[in-house]
Amino acid sequence: MFKRSDITFIIVPEKGRKTFEFKTSTTLVWLLGLCCVAVLGILPLGISAYLDKHGLTQKIVQLEQDKALLLEQVGQIEQLEEMLVRLTRGNDQLRAILGTPEALDEAAAQPHGETPYISFVQRLRWGHVHTVPTLWPLRGPVIRPFSEERPSVVIAAAAGSLVQASAAGQVLQVGYDADLGYVVTLDHGNGLLTQYGYNARLLVDVGDYVLKGQSIALLDEGRGSRRPGLHYAVQEDGRFRDPSRYRLWM
Repeated sequence: MFKRSDITFIIVPEKGRKTFEFKTSTTLVWLLGLCCVAVLGILPLGISAYLDKHGLTQKIVQLEQDKALLLEQVGQIEQLEEMLVRLTRGNDQLRAILGTPEALDEAAAQPHGETPYISFVQRLRWGHVHTVPTLWPLRGPVIRPFSEERPSVVIAAAAGSLVQASAAGQVLQVGYDADLGYVVTLDHGNGLLTQYGYNARLLVDVGDYVLKGQSIALLDEGRGSRRPGLHYAVQEDGRFRDPSRYRLWM
């Protein structure tokens, strides 16, 4: 058997106060010492692990931010690519419409029936693009194309969508029609008119001058089997034209 070995600790206060002493076994002292050594050895490892975890967390946050920024930049690039495609298409359409100056002068000299878009062409030639309805009134697919029987297009969009003026001009007519709902007609000068129907509310009055892209109405919710969509028509010198022929960009 092991002989018990004790250690006595004596505490001597200052100024002659009563001393304190207590005994404990040597084994317990050794165990306490080993525990202290173990704690002192493990503590740095724990601190290091905590710092590593904190660093990894910061890296994860930074990576998430970088990912979000990258996605935003990718979205911007896609928008720029889409814009470039539209501009390229518009440039090609302008070239096809305008052609050479000689061809344009020849077209202008032809009878009215053979030059259906001469007002449009002349405006573009002289830089009056703001009065040409090249802007689509709202973003959406055409669900009813232009035809001789129905000389307008219907552009699908959500109810309450803002309808924009496709070109600068003066408000010629506003009112309610039994078939088209609230309608607004814009006069762009020299016999060029645009008409916007199937609206729930009009934002302009007769005589107002509107800019290209200015909001002029709010689209209605549709009636019966008709889904929400804008009635959009273009007239040139009293004749209805296909609005898509004027469109150069969204």
